[in-house]
Amino acid sequence: EYTVEECGLTEESTIDMLACLDGGKRKRKKKVYTKPKRIPHKHRKNPLGTLKCYKVTASGTVERTRKICPNSQCLDGIFMGVHQNRYYCGKCFLTYKFDKEGQ
Repeated sequence: EYTVEECGLTEESTIDMLACLDGGKRKRKKKVYTKPKRIPHKHRKNPLGTLKCYKVTASGTVERTRKICPNSQCLDGIFMGVHQNRYYCGKCFLTYKFDKEGQ
């Protein structure tokens, strides 16, 4: 924490310095993985997907074809997802399972 003048350095002075260098170590071995990498899920956009949720009747009124979540946390307009054996609400996680007949 000295200045140049306090150390006694002039314009043509030579400075000897010791510095620690991080090196001389062995190269790290490459990992060998046992399982192949997992392929991530790709989101597929469904064009005109809202047409599955609504149906226009012959009289011109619009009906909802999907089941609406009855939970008070979900407001009117949250549709339940239709899966192979259940209805599922993605907002409040409510699930209704089907019987073998589909009810």
